[in-house]
Amino acid sequence: MTALLEAPTAAGPTVRSTWRSHRGMLALGSLVVLVLALLALVTGVGTGGSLDPRSYEPEGARALATLLQDQDVQVVRTEDVPTTVAGVDRRTTVFVPQPQLLSTAELTVLAGSGAQLVIVGADPSVIEALGLDTDVLDVADVSVRDPRCDLEVATRAGRALTGGVSYRAEGGCYPAGGGSSLVRYGGVVLLGTGAPLTNDHLDEDGNAALALGLLGQGPEVRWFLPAPDRDALGPVPPGSPNDLLPDWVRVGVVQLGVALAVLALWRARRLGRVVSEPLPVVVRAAETVEGRGRLYHAAGSRDTAAESLRSGARDRLTRRVGAGRAPAPEVLVELVVARTSRA
Repeated sequence: MTALLEAPTAAGPTVRSTWRSHRGMLALGSLVVLVLALLALVTGVGTGGSLDPRSYEPEGARALATLLQDQDVQVVRTEDVPTTVAGVDRRTTVFVPQPQLLSTAELTVLAGSGAQLVIVGADPSVIEALGLDTDVLDVADVSVRDPRCDLEVATRAGRALTGGVSYRAEGGCYPAGGGSSLVRYGGVVLLGTGAPLTNDHLDEDGNAALALGLLGQGPEVRWFLPAPDRDALGPVPPGSPNDLLPDWVRVGVVQLGVALAVLALWRARRLGRVVSEPLPVVVRAAETVEGRGRLYHAAGSRDTAAESLRSGARDRLTRRVGAGRAPAPEVLVELVVARTSRA
């Protein structure tokens, strides 16, 4: 019997109780990690950013690069200006899908390289650096439009997905936003949007014909996607850190945020009425008094212990003499004296 009484009892959480309490959270966390790992695995091969010739994603341009190579056009992906302009001539096409990431010095070098330039979504600062006599009029919606011009590349392609940035120009193609979304200035072609060149839209309408006409006029295409650690030849325009993140990272962060929000709603504390529960064991009053007395003694709290005794005595005397609720000490003393006839 004594051995049974002295057997240790687990007062804290056990492994089993902890697992039961948190298994839902652990399962949800494992699911999120698995989804992120699958995203990284799927997007880790043959992918890149928008209009990247290596990317198989909808916004990539692997399909266009393959068509160009089938037409005996060499596609060379470059990451800095010196490599891009090395050995180019009038028969070389330099494709710049992200001109806003380039410095003014880089754009100036490209403009003076002698190659045919195809620029996507050029803003006023890019136009100024290229030395072009035009203005940005508006940003139009991207939709299918007719060329309405005499430019051979556009007339051969016909209806195509265009829009985006529109430019002021005479003889421009694909009217949009009060101007044109395809403009040629000598050896420079300004294209308002890169949507018709992407994997997602290349096989629609005349998009493939337009893309091949713009980039497949010579034997080689220098596909310039600037690397963040390149020598920029000058100050680089400020950009958002989000521009450096792959799309799958943004999707993963959004999914993780949704999962955490659902978890918070599921595990949040729900406030309601107080529910009384029976104690698992019955503790005798004498044991409670002895335990509290030991605590007071260990802490050296003589004043607190004395005040606790006085408070208990006052409560008992108040009930005995019928003094009401919380009488003043003087009134309680007078009643006790009157009742006991002791001064």
